[in-house]
Amino acid sequence: MRKSMSRNRSILMLFIWVASALILNFGVAAFALDPEGQSQNLKTEEPPLSHAVNQGISMRVLWTISGYKVGKDAVWGEEDARKLLSKPLDIDATTITFNGRTCRDVLFKRESVGAKEYLNRAYHITPQAFGIEQDSVEVVKTNCDIPGFGEYVRLKDRRLVISINGVFFYFEPAMNY
Repeated sequence: MRKSMSRNRSILMLFIWVASALILNFGVAAFALDPEGQSQNLKTEEPPLSHAVNQGISMRVLWTISGYKVGKDAVWGEEDARKLLSKPLDIDATTITFNGRTCRDVLFKRESVGAKEYLNRAYHITPQAFGIEQDSVEVVKTNCDIPGFGEYVRLKDRRLVISINGVFFYFEPAMNY
């Protein structure tokens, strides 16, 4: 009898361990990367995964400023730009939150344009000065009045680029669990 209870307890513990492992690793399995290394389910400007997974655990992409370039006619200098390094950005289907401000009911309009022509017209710079080598960029226009988010650029490598006072800030996507 004692052996049977011990065996049942071992089986129960194994079951709990396997179930826990599956639950904790669900996000990893559910968000596998496609062959190009991009998530098939998480898109920043499109509706994020907002439903609860396992009663309350959800995943979405957040962004963090990873670098900047001071433009030649910038109002801000290195000191001002450095203050924004590592600042988080949260974008979902209808909101943008950055640097203590939030825009709600945001409308996003995307357009693929030639990088050289757009950057020359919008910022009077070349793609090389902007830090890219690609031929086209995705321009995202919004109705948000947070500086830099009325119109910003999404690069092919998934980075976002905004301009504030002549400084270009580069956002890297980061996972938040």
